[in-house]
Amino acid sequence: MIRSSNGWWIALAALSCAAAAPAWAQPKGEEWDYTLTVQMAGMQMPLPATKVCARPDEGNTPPVDKHCQIKERKVSGATTSFRIVCGPPEPGELKGRFTRKGDRVEGRYTMTQGGDTMTVVAVGTRLGACDPSRPVSLEGKK
Repeated sequence: MIRSSNGWWIALAALSCAAAAPAWAQPKGEEWDYTLTVQMAGMQMPLPATKVCARPDEGNTPPVDKHCQIKERKVSGATTSFRIVCGPPEPGELKGRFTRKGDRVEGRYTMTQGGDTMTVVAVGTRLGACDPSRPVSLEGKK
């Protein structure tokens, strides 16, 4: 089964990448509220809403777990596609694509780890400006 420690960091990195990529020239961070649905082994499970404050410079280098690297990243118009690879202790890969439509972003990515595959469907809504130096928890509470 896919473990959650790298998975959460990968997921949040992907969301930050998707939200920031089309807007990296903006001077402040942008706060996004995401609804995530996990699809695995024929089942669907919604995850708690997640808030992310994307820094302007994350369009170039989104944050990833220290064991992970962005191997591919392509921006074409409002669509960002990417591939992130993580090494030990929990090797895995994440591939995805997000499209920003005004104050909304929609995406889908697939995480593979230890022979298991999990697909996450994400829908985000831009809430407004935020301070990227303030921490945001996985549950979206500051």
